[in-house]
Amino acid sequence: MSKSEIGAIDAWATCITPEAAKHWPDEFRHVFRRYGSIEKLTEGMQIETMLAEMEDAGVDLAVLSSFVYKEVQVTNDMVAAWVKQYPKKFVGCGSVDPRDKPMRVLDEIKRMVNDLGLIALRLEPYAYGDGIRGLPPTERAYWPLYAKCCELNIPVAIQVGHTGPLLPSEAGRPIYLDEVALAFPELKIIGAHLGQPWDEEMMILAWKHPNVYIDTSARPAKRWNQSFVEFVSGWGQDKVLWATDYPLLPFQRCLEDVEALNLPIQAKRKLLRDNAQRVFGIV
Repeated sequence: MSKSEIGAIDAWATCITPEAAKHWPDEFRHVFRRYGSIEKLTEGMQIETMLAEMEDAGVDLAVLSSFVYKEVQVTNDMVAAWVKQYPKKFVGCGSVDPRDKPMRVLDEIKRMVNDLGLIALRLEPYAYGDGIRGLPPTERAYWPLYAKCCELNIPVAIQVGHTGPLLPSEAGRPIYLDEVALAFPELKIIGAHLGQPWDEEMMILAWKHPNVYIDTSARPAKRWNQSFVEFVSGWGQDKVLWATDYPLLPFQRCLEDVEALNLPIQAKRKLLRDNAQRVFGIV
């Protein structure tokens, strides 16, 4: 495949450094093995490796995300440093643990936006539980975070759907976002990872709420249900952001799968670039 002429924007990607790779727990290794990318997890990569793969595939920009889980540390400060080093290739998405003291969490969100220049917040409900039950997005721990995101005018990307890692999936039911969207109509909410096996539920929520969107991270287009392909190409074409969840999935494969759909050019441009620009406020 030739490079994307559109200049794709990846809405969800992470750089797993060699140091971070040493601490990634077994429950995550499972999904990387299933996707055939276990070396990316066990060995990690330098940021320059990620940039080279973006260039080869034709990805103009990635929303580069932090990820902190147990001993794993891809911190907000690390992401901010990469964005500063490569401002034309990355924008930054920070993360926090909503179980921490509320004011400490809110201070970190404020710091990551005002001091570090990050432009979004990433939340993964499965990670905030005990390994058997996650913390659904309707729980009170999240509400101050949503309010702070509204105040700072940044979107929040929340994992939806089943979990690839061996961690609980129930907290990823998209329907939880319904109450959040009703309570915070000013908040841009991105249901990340498409929402399978509840993708119909996620599509209806994105159709219903002006402030709800979907990203396709960890779900290559080859595995999209036909109803979602119709959503992307037609009645939901303003609501979907293309994403990889790199390094779980490679940029090249994910773009090739989109090309194979033969979408109308307007819908493809919205999917690969325009929607991300609008939702994240990327100039």
